[in-house]
Amino acid sequence: MKHKIRKKILAVRENHKEEDRLTKDQEIKKKMFSLLEFRKAKIVLFYVSIKGEVRTDKMISESLEKGKRILVPFADLNKRTLLISEINNLEELEPGAFGIPEPKNPREFPLEKIDLVVIPGIAFDRKGNRVGYGMGFYDRFLKGLKPHVPKIALAYDFQIVNEIPAEGEDVTVDMIITEKEIIQC
Repeated sequence: MKHKIRKKILAVRENHKEEDRLTKDQEIKKKMFSLLEFRKAKIVLFYVSIKGEVRTDKMISESLEKGKRILVPFADLNKRTLLISEINNLEELEPGAFGIPEPKNPREFPLEKIDLVVIPGIAFDRKGNRVGYGMGFYDRFLKGLKPHVPKIALAYDFQIVNEIPAEGEDVTVDMIITEKEIIQC
């Protein structure tokens, strides 16, 4: 079932027009920055966007300008886990595992200091279940966070589906921000 959802939403995302995406990205950023959870957070983990995901580069830059400490993930392919490193600007990134930008010189950062996590995904339901790329990196990572750390997903409205079957290793998100709404899960 997850495979079918992944395939369907990726096809829609691939045909998503760039000009539409830019407008929606701006609306999602505005909603994200208005959240109390975001405004209070001093240390934020952002995913670095690729392949038609809601873009995070401007969010990262503006967050740095606002004085927030920004973390980004990098993959340890041998252990099949995500680690995190602090960055001071986007120029510190280069293509890493799977072509996803990662810090050139990562310095592992302790999980317990994170105030907020911004998560990617391919599809979501209103209960906070998500379909990722199918390798489990984020689910394994999220299990290591303190339970009170807000997990916020960014998505386009077409990425919200009726139901995603939850599996034992899956970790739900607390909130999903689309260009149309903020969904409390």
